[in-house]
Amino acid sequence: MRPSDIIIKRFSDLANSEQAMCVGVRPRKAYHDGIAGEIIGFTYDIVLPSRKYERISLIIEGDAIIDPELFKTENISVPIENIKNFEGKWYKNQQMADYGLSCKATGFVICKEVKL
Repeated sequence: MRPSDIIIKRFSDLANSEQAMCVGVRPRKAYHDGIAGEIIGFTYDIVLPSRKYERISLIIEGDAIIDPELFKTENISVPIENIKNFEGKWYKNQQMADYGLSCKATGFVICKEVKL
């Protein structure tokens, strides 16, 4: 068994919490023959307060849940919860020297009240 065989299915198993903070949003484009095409989803920069503020990137296909323009203002963070259909997988980096974590989901909910 390799680390890449392990799939994390619950966000709370990774984050030690049901909540996190979104601190950035970037468009994710489709690539065909090395050329960037249309936007197919967004990558959310997530901070995990229950994990000593460790950062992960979370990929979600489709329209933006949080407007990327919001993060043009400094020091903005948006509390999120209920990450839907979360899946985290370990992979070897290009130099094959270390592992990274690839995370995707189908959505999340913006918290009305912070419970961190």
